[in-house]
Amino acid sequence: MRVKTLMTSEPVVVELPATREYALDLFRKHKVRSFPVINKNTKALVGIISIKRVLLHPDEEQLAMLVKRDVPTVRPNDDLRKAVRAMLEMDYRRVVVVDEENRVIGVLTVGDIVRRYLAKNEKLKNVTIENYYQKNVGVVWRGTPLKAALKALLLCNAMAIPVIDDEGNLIGMVDETDLLKDSEVIRVMKSTSLSASSEEDWILESNPTLLFEKAELQLPKKPVEDIMNRELVVATPHMSVYDVAQKMVKYEIEQLPVIRGEGELVGIVRDMDIIKVILNK
Repeated sequence: MRVKTLMTSEPVVVELPATREYALDLFRKHKVRSFPVINKNTKALVGIISIKRVLLHPDEEQLAMLVKRDVPTVRPNDDLRKAVRAMLEMDYRRVVVVDEENRVIGVLTVGDIVRRYLAKNEKLKNVTIENYYQKNVGVVWRGTPLKAALKALLLCNAMAIPVIDDEGNLIGMVDETDLLKDSEVIRVMKSTSLSASSEEDWILESNPTLLFEKAELQLPKKPVEDIMNRELVVATPHMSVYDVAQKMVKYEIEQLPVIRGEGELVGIVRDMDIIKVILNK
C-alpha cells in the first residue's frame, strides 16, 4: 500500500516567521496536536511544531525556536512500510509527505493508519496484541497533584498514564490534553544573586540581586483524580489487533490499558504499538 492512499492531503501548515500566540490560535481552531512548519518564502518544510512544545516553553515567543526540525519525511508513492519504519525509528507519531522540492503535500499520522487500514483489515482478527503491548508501564496515584502527574507523563514519554487507587487498582486514565487544557501561562518575578566580579567586591555590605520577569506554565492545584477519565475502555492480552484498532477508532483514543482476570493492570497498548504489525506481515 502507498502512503498517498492513507495520508491527509493539503494539511494546515504554519509559515515562519510566526509567534507562539499564532500557533496556539491554530491549535484551538483545528484541535490537533501538531502542524508542519514551512518557510514563508520557499514553502519548503522546516519541521513540526507541537502543542506540547509550545505549552511547555511558555517563555519563548518566537515559534522558530520551538520547531522540531529533525522529522521523518516520505514521498507519496513510498510504501506504507517505509513510513511506519520511520515513525518507529524516530519515535514520532507522524511523517510529513513532501514532493521533490521538499514542499508539504500531506501528512500521515499513526491515527490515519489505525483508522484507514488496521481497523478495516479483517485479516488482523487472527493476530493478537500479546506481542505488541507494553508490559512496563508508569502509573500515578489518584491523589497525585497535576504538576507531578505531568512530570510523570513526560518522564514516561507517554501520551496517557493509568491512575490507580490506594490498593493499586486501575480507576482511570489521564492524558496530556487533560493536564494541559486547564493550564495557563502566567508572568512571575524571579530573582538571582549577582556574583562578585572582582576582588574588591567583598567590601559590599549588601547582597545585590537581579529581578526579572519569566513566563511559567501553571496547573490547577488539584489531584489527578479530579480530571481523569473514569470511563475506561480496556483491552486484554489475547484481543486482536483488529478489535483494538476498532475500539481506538470508535472511542477516539490512542491507547488502552491492558487488563487480566478481575481487572489487574498488566500493561498498555498504544496505536504506536499496533502499527508494528505492518512490518511483520
